[in-house]
Amino acid sequence: MSADMPHLPPEDLAAALRESERKYLALVEAESELTRAKEQADFANRSKSEFLANMSHELRTPLNAIIGFAEIIKDQMFGPAGNPQYVEYAKDIYDSGQHLLSLINDILDMSKIEAGKRMLSDAQLNIDAIVQSVSRLVAARAAEGKVRLNLHVPRDLPTLRGEEKAMKQILTNLLTNAVKFTSEGGSVTLSAMIDDAGRMNINVVDSGIGIAQKDIAVALAPFGQIESALSRKHQGTGLGLPLTKALVELHGGTLTLESELGVGTTVKLIFPAERVQNRA
Repeated sequence: MSADMPHLPPEDLAAALRESERKYLALVEAESELTRAKEQADFANRSKSEFLANMSHELRTPLNAIIGFAEIIKDQMFGPAGNPQYVEYAKDIYDSGQHLLSLINDILDMSKIEAGKRMLSDAQLNIDAIVQSVSRLVAARAAEGKVRLNLHVPRDLPTLRGEEKAMKQILTNLLTNAVKFTSEGGSVTLSAMIDDAGRMNINVVDSGIGIAQKDIAVALAPFGQIESALSRKHQGTGLGLPLTKALVELHGGTLTLESELGVGTTVKLIFPAERVQNRA
């Protein structure tokens, strides 16, 4: 026996061994409980995602019918509606239905991604053409808010292998958010380039209200809502940025957000070099 090891009477040694065994069994039980809790949380999360996906799908069918009938009435396709107020009501129903459908589509897309069921339909994308298409959708809102919209995309920018629908959704979300939270006289700038590593970089910079450092994680979390006077004017699901981030990551890319209150926000997208088509 080592000289520095205390000499214990047999009964004390047995007690010490029993205590060590008790602590070991307690540790094993705690680890088992932690594993069970994690499995239950994973199951609950998958169940939630599948429920939201199924619910969103079921809601879209009747909602599309509502939107369709409202459009028929507001456009008076089958003749005059009689009272002009009916046409105004139909327009309100149509606009509200379109807004609700957009929210449901966001929930459905996020649920599919979380459930691992969102697959990409890749093609070679002309980013300049996609940016021009998306900017036309955002230009009216920018003009209404007196926000300058600047686009800097080289015409000879290599193509990117990705899904056109997802890429349009990504850029529409980013530009719409930037314009929405930028005050009159401000600016929103989108630029694209290939970096030294051959990756495609797309940046959206605004001079808007900005986000506090402590709130950036909330903004990127699904259903996260940041409380501010301006944000309360623009209610939504809180899925715009998280969904955009998830779609970028489906392409193997990354989304980072830098912001300062009262100064503005910069969103940086980086797509891997293997998705960039080399110049001929």
